[in-house]
Amino acid sequence: MSQRGIVVFNAPGANANAVKELVLAGALIAARNLGQAWRFATALEGDDSGISKQVESGKKQFVGFELPGRTMGVIGLGAIGVKVANACRALGMKVIGYDPTITVQSAWKLTSDVQQALSVDDLLSKADFVTFHVPLTDATANMINADRLKLMKRGAILLNFARNGIIDDQAAVAALDAGQLYAYVCDFPSNLLKDHPRVITLPHLGASTSEAEVNCAIMVADEVRDYLEDEAPRWGK
Repeated sequence: MSQRGIVVFNAPGANANAVKELVLAGALIAARNLGQAWRFATALEGDDSGISKQVESGKKQFVGFELPGRTMGVIGLGAIGVKVANACRALGMKVIGYDPTITVQSAWKLTSDVQQALSVDDLLSKADFVTFHVPLTDATANMINADRLKLMKRGAILLNFARNGIIDDQAAVAALDAGQLYAYVCDFPSNLLKDHPRVITLPHLGASTSEAEVNCAIMVADEVRDYLEDEAPRWGK
C-alpha cells in the first residue's frame, strides 16, 4: 500500500470498552453457569406450579461461584487488556498479566497491584480465568494447546474475545470433557463448539455496540483530517 502511495488508517482502542464489558459478561456467564441454566429454564414444561417445582429441584445443578478472590490472567495488555485488568481488580479479583511488548502508555494506565507473569506458562499455572487480547500471528496461533492446558489449574475458565485460532479448540474440548477446564467462552462459533454443554459461543459480538461504532468513526475522521492538514497519521502510515 505504501508503494502505491495509499495511506492506511486504523482505529485502535475504539472498541476497547465494548470488548471489556463482554469479557466481564463472559466471566459471569461461566462462573454462574448461566448458559446451562437458561437452556434448562427454556426447556421446562407444564403449568406454572409444575415449572416452579422443577426450578426448585433442578437449580442445584447450576451452583456456581463468585469472582472476588479469583485470579484473572490477562494475556496482552494493550488498550483492551488494560481495561479488562483494571475492571477485574475493581470487582475484587486478583489479576496477573503478561505482555512482553507492553508500552509505557499502557503501563501507566494499569492498576498498580496487577501482578506480572514471567511467561504465558507462568500465567496459566496461576489463573482461574484466562482472557486473551492479542492479534492472531504465527507466534499466537494455537497459543493454548494440549500441552499448555495441562499447566492450567483444574477447573479454570478460558475466555477468547480476541481472534479465532489463538486457542486449539480440539484441545480445549478434550480438556472440558476431562474436567481439566470448567468452561470455555468465546466469540467464534463452530460445529465443534456450538453444542458443547460447557461452551458458550457468541456471534463475534466484541465490538458490536453503537458506542464502539461511533468511537471508530470519530477516530477515523480525526485521522483523515490530520492527514489532509499535513500532519502525520497517529494510527497509520
